[in-house]
Amino acid sequence: MEGRTDCDMGTTEKQVLNNVLCPVCRWDTDLIWSDKNYFARKCKRCHVIFSSTNTFVKYDEKYFSTWYIKPYFKRKRYFEKLLKKIENCIEIPCGKLLDAGCGTGIFLEIAKKHSFDVCGIETSLFAVQYCKERGFDVICCDIKKSDFPDNYFDVVTMFDVIAHLENPLGYLNHIRKLLKNEGIIIIKTPYHPLLLFKIAQLLGFTGMSKGLLHIPAQIFHFTPLSLKNLLSFAGFDTMCILKVNEMPSFFLSFSPKTMASFFVQLILKIIYGADSVVIIGKKVQPA
Repeated sequence: MEGRTDCDMGTTEKQVLNNVLCPVCRWDTDLIWSDKNYFARKCKRCHVIFSSTNTFVKYDEKYFSTWYIKPYFKRKRYFEKLLKKIENCIEIPCGKLLDAGCGTGIFLEIAKKHSFDVCGIETSLFAVQYCKERGFDVICCDIKKSDFPDNYFDVVTMFDVIAHLENPLGYLNHIRKLLKNEGIIIIKTPYHPLLLFKIAQLLGFTGMSKGLLHIPAQIFHFTPLSLKNLLSFAGFDTMCILKVNEMPSFFLSFSPKTMASFFVQLILKIIYGADSVVIIGKKVQPA
């Protein structure tokens, strides 16, 4: 197995790994997976799983071309079906909508057709320029540096974004400021339960371990429970949780990496019935 054991680590490194607090709630954590220079830990309190900081993944033209531009029609159909499922779960107020981490603007296009007043925010300069060429109002910056006024949006969406953030709680705290009273937040992210990390540890010798967990691209790994806890910490009431399935990876791009991702999806569908989770929350006022 490629994952290191305690015997492979120095004393100082073991002390660091055994004394890491949860970045969300500052509680004690357990080491649940490791593979060479990578690790994952699970919080004993809020159940969030977090892994090594993302310092290698580039969200550039190649990334967006592979995962969003070339499979545009497949992505569009997927988002249309996803929005329908969400609308069947809850009545979404039709007003100002911000898509945080909007990528190439596929959901912006769909939301606009549903009569939302849309805008997006994205940190990839390539994706922002691509959106602007398509006629969308998108700004390029971190959301904390944006000049959106407080209490401005009716809805904020985050599709496959929150798992890639270094400080998801801080991000949600800022989104809460931007939302109107009783504004809605909609988050979609991969479903990564503890069992998946145990399977990845067993398969460490195959070299597929990191790919199964989307590491280092993903920093945080959620279940419905840990997402609900995260929203609560940020001042949101959970209104609805949906288990959904992502598009099969090989429909988008065929490679060893996507086959590993497909294997993850297959495992989760067999055991849990879904490989992704959508959570819908409402901004609540302090008591």
